[in-house]
Amino acid sequence: MKFFLRPALSAMISLSLAIGITPFTVFADDTQSIETGVIDFSDEQLILGENNGISLNLPDVTAVSADDSVSGKGWLLGDYLDANNKAVYAEMAKLVTPTLDSITVQLPEPVEFTASSMITSNSPELYNAVFGSCSSAFNAVLFDMPEIFWVDHNKISVSPDEVRYSYNFMKRKYTYTLSSLTITPSCYSTFADLDEIIEYKGLLEKAVADFEVEGDTTVEKLKDIHDKIANFTYYDMTADFSGSALGSLVTSGSVCESYAKGFKLICDRENIPCVCVFGNYNADEQAAHMWNYVLMEDNCWYAVDVTWDDKDGRDGIEVADTYFMKGSDDFNTNHTPCESYSTVKLKYPELAEWNYGENPATATTTTTSTKSTTTATKTTTISTKATTTTSPEKEFEYGDLNHDGKISIADLVYCSYHVLGVEEAEYSCDLNNDNRVDVFDVVIMRQITDKLLLQKN
Repeated sequence: MKFFLRPALSAMISLSLAIGITPFTVFADDTQSIETGVIDFSDEQLILGENNGISLNLPDVTAVSADDSVSGKGWLLGDYLDANNKAVYAEMAKLVTPTLDSITVQLPEPVEFTASSMITSNSPELYNAVFGSCSSAFNAVLFDMPEIFWVDHNKISVSPDEVRYSYNFMKRKYTYTLSSLTITPSCYSTFADLDEIIEYKGLLEKAVADFEVEGDTTVEKLKDIHDKIANFTYYDMTADFSGSALGSLVTSGSVCESYAKGFKLICDRENIPCVCVFGNYNADEQAAHMWNYVLMEDNCWYAVDVTWDDKDGRDGIEVADTYFMKGSDDFNTNHTPCESYSTVKLKYPELAEWNYGENPATATTTTTSTKSTTTATKTTTISTKATTTTSPEKEFEYGDLNHDGKISIADLVYCSYHVLGVEEAEYSCDLNNDNRVDVFDVVIMRQITDKLLLQKN
């Protein structure tokens, strides 16, 4: 056994030296013969968008929620990455101050992987180890921080630095350990140089600061953001900045990614929890879509797709609300979130099943509304029962909006006329107790009357 191994070991060491691999320790006995060394990949640059069809096996990540007990804000995608991707995310987040300098990240959990032969820069085992440790971080940070508008994630290059290895001659297996990555950011080709990136950074910051958001409630603010972005920009795949927030806030011309990232930037400024969601991915055509989820006061997430609600191209007039504040039952009929694609693995918040304003937990809460009058004006209270100095007014059943002592289709008409402006309601029609009367209350009233009709039949 020893006689056989030593010549083989000597030949292997000679071969390693010839190809630039440095073995540094050799052990040999009757049961084991191991060579260890280092492969220097510091001159190799792996490009995220050029994996040449290599099949990757990336680590799982936990789901994103509204819980802020993990770290940061709790609902950012970066808060739920594994340790290595989170370390990369933290360094990439610093690119909010533009620089093209390389970043070296020490992996808190060195990646160990095996192969049957000596790896090269084209080995799938190396790709898995490298991009499994960083690619989800790249997408998470660019989704979470649209102000890093200039980085082209498909052109980011990564060097594995020095990879340690050991080779077991008995098992004929190599074991490798990846401990650090050197990452070099790359900008979109539309930018001439770093100075131009910095110039546009100033323009974007000004656009965000000057964006006027109107509305008293969160949903009113979101609708205003939705409409103003749709009115400002238009869908154009050929525009210079169509893939970043610049296209929806600074210079018009956007694709879905620009709509979604611009919407998120303004939500961030307004302290409204919002995430960008990648989906409808077609690997064959390399086509996909992007939209947003927002967290509302009922602690539920709802979907907004500004791109598909911008109906009229350049005119900036026709803006729909077909995909505004929708739950999964409606939204996911033609939207499919993609949690694993290319070299990335992410999870998103779980949408409410219902549309905003239709939360069963809210809709079934009994509220009371009363009318208070003076000689000059009429005042309607919305969420609580008002009392006078004499005696409390009569309480009415939830859904009896016209206060005729019963719930019927007349209450639906009563609420609809108020919302449409046909006839102002004398009594409150605020069924979801959000301090306003709108189409969501009409929907709830319709549900109540439909249920009554079913019971009668």
